[in-house]
Amino acid sequence: MSSDMSSDVPSDVPSDVPSDVPSDVPATTRTRRCGQCGQTDHDRRTCPDPIQVERRRVSILARIEQRQQRLLQQQQNTQYMSQQQPVDERISYKVFNNNNYPVYVYWSVAGADKIKFIQYESEFSDIIIRALPMHRLVFIPATEFRVPPEPRSSIKLSQCNYFISGDFNLVDFEVGHVIHLIKEYNRPKTDLEQWKECGLKSLFLLRELERVGGKRYDNLEPILDMVQDIKLPEHTEMDKEQAGVPSAFTNIT
Repeated sequence: MSSDMSSDVPSDVPSDVPSDVPSDVPATTRTRRCGQCGQTDHDRRTCPDPIQVERRRVSILARIEQRQQRLLQQQQNTQYMSQQQPVDERISYKVFNNNNYPVYVYWSVAGADKIKFIQYESEFSDIIIRALPMHRLVFIPATEFRVPPEPRSSIKLSQCNYFISGDFNLVDFEVGHVIHLIKEYNRPKTDLEQWKECGLKSLFLLRELERVGGKRYDNLEPILDMVQDIKLPEHTEMDKEQAGVPSAFTNIT
């Protein structure tokens, strides 16, 4: 029987309340007081006591200072990263080589005498070069050099007489960023080509003297007799044409 009766007691009734207390008597409510001044209309967080007010003020100032320190550290970190990784402000310029000869591309700051080799561009081609508007591009035919330039090597324009196919200040190409390179150029002849031209032309003139009767003159005959001893190296009709003497290409239209 006792076990059946205990199952009907509500779980929110304290075990130390006498069973004979009437159910309509209200339960006792605990009054909360401020831990600083003991008043009942506020707590420690809103206590008007000067000591508590000062504590709250100091706490707020401390949090503000901590936040400012964090913001300052973030700004310093951002500035450091920007210095370590500078923004690339270079512009892409497209260069069209409309000439029938290749060129070496040189770079410098606008107005500088010393220019630095950066790359090779073949004939009738286009390339992309990234640089700043304050820079300058200089183009020199590849055949002006006996030996190709080394990467990043430099020359002084005032100390050389290279043919310049183009010299451009990039500030002039802000709109469109396109550069067209076109300038007529006669390639200088090599030492071998010059000697070949000299030999072919000289031999041709000596044989012409013989053809028009030079051997009839006693003073010229011994000299012209030696022309037949000249052994002409192997050559082509194009070599003769370039030397300016009659060839298979003469008078061909």
